[in-house]
Amino acid sequence: MFWNEEENLDNFQAPQNVIDLSFKISCQQIKLDHAWSLTDAISDLVPWIKDEPQLAIHHIYIPQAGNGWERADNFQDELIQLSRRTRLKIRVPNKKITQLQAITGETITVDGNRLTFGQSETHLLSTMTTIIARHVHIPETDDDEDLFLRIAQKQINALGIQVRKMLCGKSHQLKTTSGIIKTRSLMIADISPDESILLQEKGIGDYYRYGCGIFIPQKGITAVNSSD
Repeated sequence: MFWNEEENLDNFQAPQNVIDLSFKISCQQIKLDHAWSLTDAISDLVPWIKDEPQLAIHHIYIPQAGNGWERADNFQDELIQLSRRTRLKIRVPNKKITQLQAITGETITVDGNRLTFGQSETHLLSTMTTIIARHVHIPETDDDEDLFLRIAQKQINALGIQVRKMLCGKSHQLKTTSGIIKTRSLMIADISPDESILLQEKGIGDYYRYGCGIFIPQKGITAVNSSD
């Protein structure tokens, strides 16, 4: 853990440089460990996203438990059932929104499961000053949390952000086309709203396009260890 008490309050309006484009989707089920197959399928459909460094595809997320069903933490073969309310979010620069919206009506196949894109809506990035990335991959830090935090701090500092509070949560293994990688969840707290936006726009670690190192708002520190 890295935790330095200091208050930082600011009044800040979220810019529109980078936004989250949220698509309705039609898909009955998908593997819990779907980041690589989903991103590769979308990349085949929209090849230009491979050359857009600020584009990242969020993992499709559902809560750990609900309606009498509890999701396991096995990121290999488990399938998750998706409802009509499930959304697929893609973080994209504003200048590329119209091009990405063109995938509405298109269908991809993700590990044998068909997924069709519906209409989309735009969401500004959050101005909350506590944010979390559910999966961050920093090479050669698999079994060393202190090293992971030091490198994460260095990467965040390189963006001009003086991070004061960081907390690691759960670690996971994700299946990639070249093997298994280990990720950790990482919460950043008490940064300024403009720093929060910048970190959400840039991300940290490797495999950003695959949804690793992509930050979202977090309401408090108690849930960091239960986040997926």
